[in-house]
Amino acid sequence: MDIKKTALTYNFDGGGNTTSITVSLSGNEGADYLNANIQVTPEDLTSGQTFDGLTMKDITTIARAKLAKATAVTE
Repeated sequence: MDIKKTALTYNFDGGGNTTSITVSLSGNEGADYLNANIQVTPEDLTSGQTFDGLTMKDITTIARAKLAKATAVTE
């Protein structure tokens, strides 16, 4: 399925620091549709990463990985 980023929203605390980034993803393949809002939090970043140092591509990659993990079938 071709999943596209449709929005990217930064969330800030009272001091103007980024607390999380919400990534909206959407896709479809035939009759199957997917719409998701994935919140990237500091816990999703690797050691040494900060929100200020990430590109939109980096943020989207993290969100896609988080979506894949959230939707993986586990039995």
